[in-house]
Amino acid sequence: MEEVPGGKVGRIIGESYLYKSEEEIEKVRRQTLKSALRSIGWNLTSPLHIESSPLGLSNHNYKISCDEHGPLLLRVFGPTVGDSNLNEKHIQDCGFGAQVMQRFEWGRLEMWLPGRPMQRKDCDNSKMLAALAKELRRLHTVAGRNHNDLNFTNVLVCDSAEFPTTNLLDFEYAGPLNPSFDIANFFCEWMYDYESPRWFEPDSTLFPSDLQARFFIAQYLRTTDCNDGEVSAFLKEVQARIPDVHAFWIDWAMTNFSDQDEYVQYAELRQLLKDHSLSVL
Repeated sequence: MEEVPGGKVGRIIGESYLYKSEEEIEKVRRQTLKSALRSIGWNLTSPLHIESSPLGLSNHNYKISCDEHGPLLLRVFGPTVGDSNLNEKHIQDCGFGAQVMQRFEWGRLEMWLPGRPMQRKDCDNSKMLAALAKELRRLHTVAGRNHNDLNFTNVLVCDSAEFPTTNLLDFEYAGPLNPSFDIANFFCEWMYDYESPRWFEPDSTLFPSDLQARFFIAQYLRTTDCNDGEVSAFLKEVQARIPDVHAFWIDWAMTNFSDQDEYVQYAELRQLLKDHSLSVL
């Protein structure tokens, strides 16, 4: 079986963040992947196309296809995530995210969902923002769990002038239900551009305005009145959780990447944001 590049391509095991017998690891994973694809009926006599996918941050994701087969998403776990989160499996069992075709110790194969990653400019589209708020409400209501890592790369958008739709992805950090934390985290993520070389620097001018925050919360609560008392009360809960969001990601960065300058700067800058958010509460 030959791999043929399409677009930006990485090796099948993802980036070289694993340094234990890397060639042997790659060989074993290739064999495992071939066996999994054959088990679901793929004919691998033709070249296998592997294309990097921009979705997600914690994992290395690839769009794979072979002649009439596919596409599928190959998700290779990053160094801080895996497949042992029972909350993630519960969410998947509730029908959120892509259907899992095969599970490996190091990753999994998923059905390919059409769409594109959400972008910061989509937040200026009221229909798009409403669609996401309603999908997040559905996650909380149906699955009874938090996403806990709701950023633009974890939201898949299907564009439509009249009724855009969104799908939530990557539930590796999912946990017990805490809606105000989930929304506070999403609002904080408005400040980050993960495609920028200086992704670790937040732009506080991009944080949602009071009007944007109220609109999102109103859609989440299924009310049309952004100044409703319930909206105002929930907004205060969200604002109170912002320091906790910063603390969560500061701890994540320093626990897992304290030897990497960019992550140290990320943590230091989030500490400034945390201090500021505490001062205005």
